[in-house]
Amino acid sequence: MEEKEELERQEGYEPRPAWQVWGARIGLVLFILFVIWQIMSIAGGGL
Repeated sequence: MEEKEELERQEGYEPRPAWQVWGARIGLVLFILFVIWQIMSIAGGGL
């Protein structure tokens, strides 16, 4: 009986809202740019 209730709750894959997807993409790009800036700063002797 518990298994049936658990299966009913798991309906399937539900995609994330578009704002979360775009927020993650923008955050990833900003993070990569920050890492590149840090590497360039260290390589230029700005440690």
